Amino acid sequence: MFLLDPTSIVLALLVLTLVVFVCDLARYDLVALGVACALALTGVLDAEQAFAGFASEAVILIACMFVFSHAFSRCGIANLLSRAFLRGTHSGERGLVARITVLSGLLSAILSNTAVVATMIPVCNGVSRRKRISLSRILMPMAFGSLLGGLVTVIATSTNLVVNQSLRDTGVEPFGMFDFSLLGLILLGVGSLYLVGPGRKLLPRSPVGQSLSERYQVPRFVTEILVEPSSSLINRSVADVEVLRKHGVTVLGLVRAHGESPILAPGPYNRIRADDTLILQGSPEDILALSEELPLRQKPEVEAQGTRLVSDDVLLVEALIPAGSSLVGSSLKTAEFRTRSGLNVVAISKTSGVQLARLNEVELEMGDTLLLQGHLPDIERAGEERDVIMLSEVAAPRFGSKGWITVGILAAILLLAALSHTISLSALALLGVLTLIGTKAVRADDAYRSVDWSVLALVGGMLALGRAFQQEVLTPEQTDGLAGTIASLLKDGSLTPHVLLILLLAGTVLLTQVLNNTSTAIIMTPLALQFAEIAGLEARPFLMAVITGASLAFLSPVAHQANAMIMGPGNYKYRDFLRVGTPLTIVLSVVAALMIPIMWPFVAA
Repeated sequence: MFLLDPTSIVLALLVLTLVVFVCDLARYDLVALGVACALALTGVLDAEQAFAGFASEAVILIACMFVFSHAFSRCGIANLLSRAFLRGTHSGERGLVARITVLSGLLSAILSNTAVVATMIPVCNGVSRRKRISLSRILMPMAFGSLLGGLVTVIATSTNLVVNQSLRDTGVEPFGMFDFSLLGLILLGVGSLYLVGPGRKLLPRSPVGQSLSERYQVPRFVTEILVEPSSSLINRSVADVEVLRKHGVTVLGLVRAHGESPILAPGPYNRIRADDTLILQGSPEDILALSEELPLRQKPEVEAQGTRLVSDDVLLVEALIPAGSSLVGSSLKTAEFRTRSGLNVVAISKTSGVQLARLNEVELEMGDTLLLQGHLPDIERAGEERDVIMLSEVAAPRFGSKGWITVGILAAILLLAALSHTISLSALALLGVLTLIGTKAVRADDAYRSVDWSVLALVGGMLALGRAFQQEVLTPEQTDGLAGTIASLLKDGSLTPHVLLILLLAGTVLLTQVLNNTSTAIIMTPLALQFAEIAGLEARPFLMAVITGASLAFLSPVAHQANAMIMGPGNYKYRDFLRVGTPLTIVLSVVAALMIPIMWPFVAA
C-alpha cells in the first residue's frame, strides 16, 4: 500500500517530529498523537502496539503524580514547607539562594517540578519583597534546583518513568525507586554550590521595589474619560456595553461625581451615570476611536500609578499562567476569562514584552504573566482554580488532617516501593490516589482536573515512536555496519566505553535543549541500549547518561516547563539562561561522566 518500507517511514516520522518540535510548529501532544496514528495506519505497528503507550505503567504513574502534586498544593504542604524553610533567613542573598535551590530540589524528588515551581514562585516573591532582593536572583536557582531534584527518585519526573517504561518494553529490568538517588543528590549539591558561588555572579539583577503599575507601564494605557450628559452609556451596566468590547477597552473603575466613593472593578450591576469618570484600559488609538463613536471627553489628569486602581477590597495582583492551564493556547475572549473569574486583565507580559492593547485577542502561552484587577474573593477563587497562579502571597491553605493523610499515603508508597521490587509501582500509586479520594483529601473531579492530559498524550504517542524506532531501525540487519565500526574502534583503543558514554550524554544534553526532555529520553533510550549491546557492556551506565542528560535543561526557557514558568516573573531574557546555564551544564556533565562509571561499572563484577 505504501511506497516506503517501515524503516524509511519511521525515520521520516522521526525527522518530521524533530523539525516540528524544534521549530515549534504545532503542539507537542498533538504531534505525538499524530505520530501514533501514522504508525498504526501505515502498518509499521499494529493498532494495539501503537496505542499501548497510553495504557503503560509510565502514563498511569505520571497521572497519579499529578494528583499527588495537586493534593500537596491543595493541603498547603508544599507551601508550608517552603515558608518554614525560608523563614528567618538572616544569611543574605547567598544563604537564600542556597536554601531555595536545595528546597526546590528536595520537593521535586517527590512532586512534579512544575508543581514545585508553581508553589514556590509566590513564596519567593514574598521573600524577595521582604528582603529587598531582586526576584531574578532567586527564581532561576529555584527552577534549576527543581530540575536537579528530578534525578533523586524514579517517580520525580516523566523522563525517568518513560525510560523505565522503555526498559520494560524491551525486557530489561527497570530502575528501582532510589537506584540513582546518590547521583542525584551529588548533582544537586554540586549545582547548589555553583549557584551560590560563581553562578550567582552571572544571575541578572532586575529592579527592586518597582510597583506593578510601573513594571507593566500601566499609565501609558490607562485613561480617565468623563461621561457627557448626552452619552448613550448613561444608565447602562459596564457588562452590557458592547461598544467597549468592540474597541478592546476595559472599564477598571467608575469615579462618581459629587464625592461618592469610586467603584473599582465594577460588576454587571453597576450602572454608568452622567458626569461619571470612567477609568479605561486600552491603547490611545482604541480610546480615540471610542471617543469618536460616543460623546466622551478625556480628562487631562490621570491617577493611574496604582492608587486610583485599588482600594481596601480591590487589588492589583500579578498572576502566572502555569503548565496545564486551560488558558494556554486561548485568548481572554475565547476563554471568557472576565465572565468566569470576575477579574479585569490590565496588562499581559510575554517574552516579547508587555502587551497593553487589544488584550482580549492576545493568544496566551505558558509562562505569560497577567496584571489582574479585582475584588479579593474573586482573586482568591481564581487562585484556587489553578488556571492562574497568583504571584502575591494571598491566603494560603491551612495544613490540617487532609495534609497528614496525603503525607502518610505518599510515604507508604515510597516505603513499599523501596522494600519490594515485585510490587507494581503504578498499582501502588493508583491505589494511593483512590485512597486520597476515599478519605476526601482530594475530590474526584479535582483529581481529573489536576492531570495535565497533554503530557500523557505526549508520552503515549512518543512511546509508540520509540518502540517503532527500536523495532524497525535498530535491528541487527540495520546496525551491522555501525556495530562493526564501534567494535573495531573499541578493540584498537580509538574509542573507549567512557568516550562512548560522554558522546551519549552530550548528545542527550544538546537534544533536550530544543526538544522537551520526555521526547529526548524516549528517542535516546533505544540508542543507549543499542550502544551497550554492540560494545558488550552493561546498559545501566549508558541509560543513566540519558536520564542525566535529559535533566540538564538549563540553556533555554523552552528546554523545560519550569524554565518557561519563571520567564515572566523573573523578567528573564533568553541570554540569561545561556549565561547562567552553560557553565552549570558543563560542570554537571563532567561530574556525571566521572561518577556514572563508578556507580554503574561498564562491566559487571
